[in-house]
Amino acid sequence: MTVALAVVWVLCFWFVVYTVKYLSRSSRQLLPLFQPRRQTVEVAVKNFHLRVKTNALNVLHDELCYSLSSDEYRLLKRVLLHLYDLGSLVGVMGMIGALLLLWSITANLLMSMARASFNSSHSSLVKRGLEIEVGEITPALAGNGPFSVRAIIPGVTVPLSHLPIIFVALCVCQIVHEVGHAIAAATLRVPILFSGFAVTVIFPSFFVAFPVIRLERLQAVDRLRVTAAGCFHNLAFWCLLYLATWTKISTLVSEFFFEDVSHMGKVVVGVHPDSPLRNHIPSGSIVTMLDDTLLNVSGIASNSDPWDEFLLSPSIPVATRGWCFEKSGLGNASSSPECQSADGRFCFALIDDTSNRYSLDPVAVLTGDLARCDSSADCTSLSSCVAPQHRQQLVRVALLSSGLASSEEVVLWKGPRREIWEQVEVSTLKPRIPLISNKVRRYTLDFIEYTSFLPHMDTY
Repeated sequence: MTVALAVVWVLCFWFVVYTVKYLSRSSRQLLPLFQPRRQTVEVAVKNFHLRVKTNALNVLHDELCYSLSSDEYRLLKRVLLHLYDLGSLVGVMGMIGALLLLWSITANLLMSMARASFNSSHSSLVKRGLEIEVGEITPALAGNGPFSVRAIIPGVTVPLSHLPIIFVALCVCQIVHEVGHAIAAATLRVPILFSGFAVTVIFPSFFVAFPVIRLERLQAVDRLRVTAAGCFHNLAFWCLLYLATWTKISTLVSEFFFEDVSHMGKVVVGVHPDSPLRNHIPSGSIVTMLDDTLLNVSGIASNSDPWDEFLLSPSIPVATRGWCFEKSGLGNASSSPECQSADGRFCFALIDDTSNRYSLDPVAVLTGDLARCDSSADCTSLSSCVAPQHRQQLVRVALLSSGLASSEEVVLWKGPRREIWEQVEVSTLKPRIPLISNKVRRYTLDFIEYTSFLPHMDTY
């Protein structure tokens, strides 16, 4: 997703909102929308702010208030009150800790800026000195400390494609937050006036509203319970996510839906839409080799990834094996010591004598059924062992595109190896169910990660 595409989607959303608002003025059926049992939905639009509130959930809250007031659920009510007492204490301590952390970060930032200004004024180096001093305050601004603030900015600090996942995670955290306020109010028999959500430009938020008079009549401890309940629910939600990660539940779920094929190679999760490889490497195929480098991890150290090592290594591997190519084809190919790649042909040399170079079609040599060889002695008398000349930016991608039992295919890539790493996303897990793709797992993991970052956000 590009920035331009994201802007187009936002503009389309607000175009639809204002279209509905314009049509509702003439029909007078949408703002407000009346439903049975006097349940209402009111929509307000002003500039780039959309606010929707409803009393449709008031019945559920009233039933919860009634249930918690009965003798049948008296024990549950006591447990909830004790939990919200703990939540109030944690909320107060968290607020004090957050203020101290904010003051500490501010003080460190001001000290870093003052130190940089003092050192630059006493430095005899102008250009280099300025670069070094500016670099010193970068960690504080970037947030490299253990208690530093790290901003989540789509397109800057995180991929722009994560924007929808961040919004969903933000909505889930806010719903959990508002449910906490509602349940705490139900234990004290405080009704809700309405609930709803709002969108400001692109930022969503949820809310519940209580009668001010009923809140003011509560004791200070009870008001603190209602106020701190939202953050306490977010903390409990974060603890559940951490417990699921710590107990390896996510791993068990992954093993149920996905099969580990690391002993064969890498599963293609997706290819960049603008990549020329998109039409040649389908999602779900298994890449088994890059040139002569096997991608299976059997017998390889767990911290070693042959995919990353091959594509990101600054050194270019030297071909040690070649292909038995017919001598008649070599005789028809142009041969010169200054062999250059042109017109779809690349320079090949004899394994036994690299001074003999030939301009050959790499597709005919590298993607066919030619026998592999270590020297011309391994070939027949009518063939010679040839290999691509070093540093020609040719990569053979061997893959199984139609399942584990399919025949192996070879795709040739001409260009820097790093571009393959940037354009092709791979994994070691293959979906057991065709309807579940590897992207679902990736999006789920990203969602869990962002929900663990956002639970502290308060909209009450």
